[in-house]
Amino acid sequence: MNQPTMFDPDFRNGRHRNPDWTSSIMGAQNVAYRAGSQKARLLAAYEAAYPLGLTDDEAAVAAGLDLTSCYWKRCGELRQDLLIVTGPQRKSRHSGLFRIECTYNTERGK
Repeated sequence: MNQPTMFDPDFRNGRHRNPDWTSSIMGAQNVAYRAGSQKARLLAAYEAAYPLGLTDDEAAVAAGLDLTSCYWKRCGELRQDLLIVTGPQRKSRHSGLFRIECTYNTERGK
């Protein structure tokens, strides 16, 4: 079995709500095709900001993603895959709320 890439349709557990409502599962399957390109754009934003970190919403703005796009789920998947790593909390420049700052993981990002 091949290792999935960021662009493979990746139906991950956690992309749908529990109980597994049909509409939620269908939505998770649908987003699997967009998730790879969104993650690639987010990862590029984190890499461009390195060594500085970004909050999830800052990364979404830097990546040109709509703030209604569920970008935070893609950032969570980048964290799961250890492509970005968490740092301190600070106020986000975009939301003004305290958020976790993440940085590009130079050990895993290439």
